[in-house]
Amino acid sequence: MGSMFSKVKRRRTLSFRRTGVSAESTAVDTSYVPRVIPKADNAKGRIRKAVEKSYIFKGLDKEQMKTVIDAVEEERYRIGEVIIKQGESGTNFYLLEAGTCEVWISKEKNSSPELVHTYHSGDSFGELALLYDAPRAATVKASTDCILWAMDRGTFRAILMTSTAKKRELYEDFLANVPLLKSLDIYERSAIADVLEAEYFKSGESIIVEGMPGDKFYFLVEGTAEAKTRGQVVMKYGVGDYFGELALLNDEPRAASVVATSECKIVSIDRESFKRLLGKLEDILHRRKSEYASATSSYK
Repeated sequence: MGSMFSKVKRRRTLSFRRTGVSAESTAVDTSYVPRVIPKADNAKGRIRKAVEKSYIFKGLDKEQMKTVIDAVEEERYRIGEVIIKQGESGTNFYLLEAGTCEVWISKEKNSSPELVHTYHSGDSFGELALLYDAPRAATVKASTDCILWAMDRGTFRAILMTSTAKKRELYEDFLANVPLLKSLDIYERSAIADVLEAEYFKSGESIIVEGMPGDKFYFLVEGTAEAKTRGQVVMKYGVGDYFGELALLNDEPRAASVVATSECKIVSIDRESFKRLLGKLEDILHRRKSEYASATSSYK
């Protein structure tokens, strides 16, 4: 076994403080009357497909889905046109059906804007100003010809605001303090928060089983766990650690088992979201492969 694994590897654990979203900012207008914009059946089908690709809409029931389809309005932008402008008030939330958009931020007054992110088909944006009743935090421009579906503030607040705000409030500080994600901006971490699925395990329960297919990537939110191969402990995990990436990076079965050593809360990302949202971190994740190889080599 390599020298860095002369003892069982333990990663640094994190402490974090959860900040809140004010009740006022997440209050839903109880007088809301659903907006209905007439559409042809083919347009409704296109909206449904676009909505199903966006994880922010995950979990909508049939009635909510109908409300969204009825309320959104198609908007088209040519390459270079501004969709939302930093500093202006926000009135719409956008779902990108086709094309790509760039996010530009001026970090200081009169400074040149910097490109910080690119949105693709199935992505959504514009929710921050509606969630927090604040000016637009960035400018979004069409980098190709784009087709978007715009959702008005009333529909967003009635259908999505409470669940979206609660989920982001729950995980925003945790994700900001995960070392792997330090290089991501607030938009990228928010996108990750939107797709996280919580799972709970008791001490001794298996989270990952060696040799099984891998379809999820995990972050440990609460508790402790350890990785085992051939019955030997090769790594220990604490709050903020991650695991499960090797099977997704390599399209191979799980290389080790991971077992909870206390009551655990885990949040997972499915394979498709892992590839889409963590692509820019693949270099970091690939470097970890050598650590795992060293840790497991003595047990082969």
